[in-house]
Amino acid sequence: MRYGDRKNNTNDSFYEALNVRKLRVPSRRTAKKSNKSRRGVCGRSILGLATLCFLAVCFLTVGVLHSSADSEKEHKFKYYTSVVIEDGDTLWSIADQYMDRDIQGKIAYIEEVKSINHIHDGNRIIAGQMLIVPYYSTEYIAD
Repeated sequence: MRYGDRKNNTNDSFYEALNVRKLRVPSRRTAKKSNKSRRGVCGRSILGLATLCFLAVCFLTVGVLHSSADSEKEHKFKYYTSVVIEDGDTLWSIADQYMDRDIQGKIAYIEEVKSINHIHDGNRIIAGQMLIVPYYSTEYIAD
C-alpha cells in the first residue's frame, strides 16, 4: 500500500466515524465543463419553450381571425330573373350587372348564363331576346 492510499483510508474512516459523507470537489476544468453543459441545456430548454409559446399564439391568432371573418360574412341566396336584351348589351355587360364577384368569376358566370339559356353559338345574343340570369341577394324571398 502506498502512502497516499493509506492517507485516504484514514480520512475515509474519519468521515465514517462522524457519519458524514465526504464530498468530492471537482477540479476547475470539470466545473467549467459542467457549467457550460448546464447553460447549454437550460438555453435550449428556454428556446424550445419560447418557440412553443410563439406557435401557440400564432395558431390562436389565426383561428380567431378566421372565425371572426366567417361570422361577418352574410349568407347570400341565389335567385333567377329574366332580362330583355337591349341594343349594345353583351353577356359581359350583363355579367357586370348581375354577378357577384365573391361567389364566382365572370367567365364562370357567363358559362352558366349560356347553359341556362341554351346558347351554343358563342356569345351571340340579339336585341329583344329574353335571358334568364342568376343573381345573388342577402334577403331571403319565400315562394
